[in-house]
Amino acid sequence: MSALTTDLLQQEIDYVLLYNDFGGAFESYNIIKDQLAESGLAKRSAIQYRQYQDYLMKLKFLSLNYFNDVNDYYNLIKDYFPLVLEMVGFDLWAKLETYLVSINNLEARDDFKLKIREALDKSDSLLINRQKYNNPEMPSKVGEWTKDFIVNLGLDSFDKVKKMEYLSGGKFIRFLDQTDKEKIKVLLDIYEKLMLSSKTKEGYENSVVMNIDGRPVIFNRGAIEEVKEIDKIRIIEAPAANISEINDVLVANFSNPSTPESPVSSNSVPFSDISHTAELEAMLKKYPPDSLEYKAVSQELLRLKKVAARKNVKK
Repeated sequence: MSALTTDLLQQEIDYVLLYNDFGGAFESYNIIKDQLAESGLAKRSAIQYRQYQDYLMKLKFLSLNYFNDVNDYYNLIKDYFPLVLEMVGFDLWAKLETYLVSINNLEARDDFKLKIREALDKSDSLLINRQKYNNPEMPSKVGEWTKDFIVNLGLDSFDKVKKMEYLSGGKFIRFLDQTDKEKIKVLLDIYEKLMLSSKTKEGYENSVVMNIDGRPVIFNRGAIEEVKEIDKIRIIEAPAANISEINDVLVANFSNPSTPESPVSSNSVPFSDISHTAELEAMLKKYPPDSLEYKAVSQELLRLKKVAARKNVKK
C-alpha cells in the first residue's frame, strides 16, 4: 500500500464528487479493495488499515448504485453510516431512491426500506461524541439516535410540529453544536423517508405524468409539479382530468388493497409503463443539473445504457 496514500484517496473522492464520476468510483473501489486485501496491512497496523478501509467504504457509498445485492446496502449503512456525513455534498437518499425506483413490486420496496431502517437501528457506529458535551446519557451511536427518534416522534410518520420541536428543543439535541445538529438532521431525514410506505402517495418513489385540463404535470411524493419540455419525455396519451378530482383519485388508488402495485389512476401514466430507462430520464428532469439527485440518476442511466450496450454486443 506504499504507493497509495490517504491523500490520493481523498483526491479521488473529491474528484468523484466534483465530476459525478460514480463509474470511476466503482472502478477505484474494486482496484483498492484488491490491493488492500493483498497488502497484509490489517496484520501490520490495524489503525492504518481502518483508515484505508474508511476511504474504501466512501468509494463504495459513491458507487452504491453499481451494487445490486441488498446486503451490500445493509452492511455498508449499518457499519459505516457516519462516513456519509464526511463527504460534503453527498446525498445518500438519492442513491437509495434510485435503487427503489428499480424495484417494480411495492411490497419489495417497503421490505427494502424496512431492512435499511433496521441497519440504522442496529448501527453501533459513533455519530456524536458525548464526551464533548459532558453528558453520559446523551445518545452517541447511530442506533441510539434512531431509538431517540421513535421515543420522541412515534412509530408512525412523524408529525411536522413534533419534528420541529424535537429538532429545536429536544432533550439532547438542543445542546449540540451546529455541526452535530446537522448530522442528526440528515439521519432523521433519511430515517423519516424510509418510514413512508411506497404504497402511499407521499412515499411512492416514481414520478407520475398526468394530464390535468390539458396541462401536463408530474405527481411526485404527494405534490403536483409543472412539466417542462414535455416533448422530451415519451409518454402515453392520457385523458384530461379536473384538478379538483386528483386528490380523491390518488387516495382511492393508494388505499385500494386490490391494486397494491398500481397506485395511479386511469387518468395518469406511470413511468414504469414506458421503460425503466425512460422513467429515469423523466425523473432526471425534476432536478437541477448541479444537484446530487441529478448526479445519482444520470449515473444510473449511464450504467443501464452500458449494460444494454453489452447485451447488444453479445447478440
